[in-house]
Amino acid sequence: MEIIDPTIAKEKYNNINHLTNKVDWQLWVNFINKHSDYFIWSEETEKGKQTIANLDKVPEHFREKLLEGHNKRKAYAEYNQKKGYYEIVVQYNKEYGVISTTFMKPIREYHFQILLDMSKYLDAYLLNNGGQILEVYN
Repeated sequence: MEIIDPTIAKEKYNNINHLTNKVDWQLWVNFINKHSDYFIWSEETEKGKQTIANLDKVPEHFREKLLEGHNKRKAYAEYNQKKGYYEIVVQYNKEYGVISTTFMKPIREYHFQILLDMSKYLDAYLLNNGGQILEVYN
């Protein structure tokens, strides 16, 4: 079974538009804060700080979209010094209440474990393709 960019949600889904239960945003914030030795908020990265500092130079109609990844909505892990970017992105989708992930590298067992820990903390499921539960916590 290949796992690519798993999600964390309160229920399985075939279509994200049909989700009825949202992951609690405050619990998500608490989890990332408790794991600040591994994760960094987007707004705390050098690029994030520059974005916020230069916000007044961005046309107003682009500001909201630009800020979507800030305000504790997106966190990064595993900065690759050679490539100049973080290789793992986890993001809270405010509209659907789902945590999405993006991996720029193969998912290893320790990545899987932190996502399982996150899903347990959020009282949610770690899902592959939205419909396959990778681990059940009740």
